[in-house]
Amino acid sequence: MTITDDARDEARSFRADREGYVRGPRGPIAFVWGDHITRPGQKVADAPGLWSPAPKGVAGIVVTATADEGVVIGGTTVDGQATLFHETADGPHLAAFPDGSEGVVFTYDDSRYALQVWNPQSEWAKRFDRIEAFDWDEGWAVEAEIRPVEDGRTVAITHHRDPTPVEVRVAAELRFTIDGGEHRLLATRFGDSYLVHFRDATNGVSSYHAGRSILVPDTGGSAVTLDFNRATLLPCSFSLAWNCPLPPVENSLPFEVTAGERNAVDAAGVQLL
Repeated sequence: MTITDDARDEARSFRADREGYVRGPRGPIAFVWGDHITRPGQKVADAPGLWSPAPKGVAGIVVTATADEGVVIGGTTVDGQATLFHETADGPHLAAFPDGSEGVVFTYDDSRYALQVWNPQSEWAKRFDRIEAFDWDEGWAVEAEIRPVEDGRTVAITHHRDPTPVEVRVAAELRFTIDGGEHRLLATRFGDSYLVHFRDATNGVSSYHAGRSILVPDTGGSAVTLDFNRATLLPCSFSLAWNCPLPPVENSLPFEVTAGERNAVDAAGVQLL
């Protein structure tokens, strides 16, 4: 293992930022439920009131609640009906519930809208103690060639609770060499970055069984540093509420990646999931 003072500083900063995010109001341990609102008067677990689709063209959902149910939207307690909007629309974006949890609107495609419930005092938040990680090793920061994929190729992605594959467009191939062997990982697009979900020989042995992911900034060049020290746990390792995408079969590495995050654990070192 090799580690310089700069790498120690980088490791401390990265891991402090990750712990802060995980424990934050929109961190993975705060997520307790989510459900697409597809019919009028729908009940959502862990959220008071009844929820309905908004009228066509409105980016949000409608709640029907009495004052004693304690749903607060836009600073006003709902006693009747109110609309909760997606963050891209004008109007209130946050619903507060009596137990300290919050509701926000989520959408994949700007046509179907879901209510997500977040609670920083969830059972997972109360159990969570820390993220176990491998020692930071500069040897796991490898140079990778980026080959953009522009032919519309897709990759089949299954989800934590849904074995039905969903075709997701591939943005690029990342090609790299480790111990003389050439390997490739397929990347999808996440904002201005590439997202790489992968599995390796540590999964289910010394790291979370379902795999990990790396967010790789798109610098616009033909090469990038693929830093496995920045491999992070999938959200479904923190809370049962997640239905996170799993690494495609094409992204299975035939060796141990002894870098990055390993498991989310409680104070006794027992994995949350």
